[in-house]
Amino acid sequence: MGKIRKGFRFFFILMMMLGMSSFAQSQELITGMVTSEVDGMPLPGVNVIIQGTSTGTVTDIDGNYSIEASENDVLVFSFIGFQQQEITVGTQTEINVALSEDLNALDDVVVVGYGTQRREDLTGSVAVIKAEEAQKVSNSDVSGLLQGRSSGVTVTSGGEPGAAPNVRIRGVATFGDSQPLYIVDGVPVGTSIRDFSPNDIESIQVLKDASAGAIYGSRAANGVVIITTKNGKKNTPLKISYSGYYGVDEVPQEIPVLGREDYQMIVNEKRENAGMPLIAGNDPSSDLFVDDIDTD
Repeated sequence: MGKIRKGFRFFFILMMMLGMSSFAQSQELITGMVTSEVDGMPLPGVNVIIQGTSTGTVTDIDGNYSIEASENDVLVFSFIGFQQQEITVGTQTEINVALSEDLNALDDVVVVGYGTQRREDLTGSVAVIKAEEAQKVSNSDVSGLLQGRSSGVTVTSGGEPGAAPNVRIRGVATFGDSQPLYIVDGVPVGTSIRDFSPNDIESIQVLKDASAGAIYGSRAANGVVIITTKNGKKNTPLKISYSGYYGVDEVPQEIPVLGREDYQMIVNEKRENAGMPLIAGNDPSSDLFVDDIDTD
């Protein structure tokens, strides 16, 4: 029994030493540089993370990094405006990476007062509202599409029947007329855009600062809302879409009102009590007596 215990103890110690040795050997210091594929310049602040873990680091001001990883680990390189890249470590101890630009994010075209610009070149304050998202909620007015879709844009309604909502782009403390200027397909339509179907809209841009709407002069003092409508596209099949709404109105509590006979009776009693003659239309003995009309 004593020999078996000693043999087992020796085997256990040997396995622990081999495991520690293999663990120590599996971790290697990986270094490298991350650059831009466009101009070759180093990229500072790039996230370098071992896939599936929280272990990671960031590149320094010269684009250099260092991280401990095993040969089976996958390094994930990510940076805003660039496509994410994944590289398996393997036997490499130096991994240099060139990140390519994310064209889907940088090539978005934004409509401004003086034409169109790519989003990466834009310096003014312009908010883009996705029409397909805004149209998921039924709105009979274009102003309603702006509600809660852009930061700093406030849409309020006075509650009067048929009254247009108030749209404020420059803040609630705007003096005088605070309505923005609406531009539909390049044509100024004033500060009101009633009787315009929201279903015809393809995109909406809100120009908030003076530089973006400078071409419109003083009319853009309260901001500009640029609307691009849908139109046909070349080499695309014919497509017909239909959008409809219906509703049912029901009066919960009807108020009883006077008919013709009841009204004539009350008016006659009032005039008799006041010692006044009856009105010809309410006098049964008159040729002008009204007996063929009943108004509810």
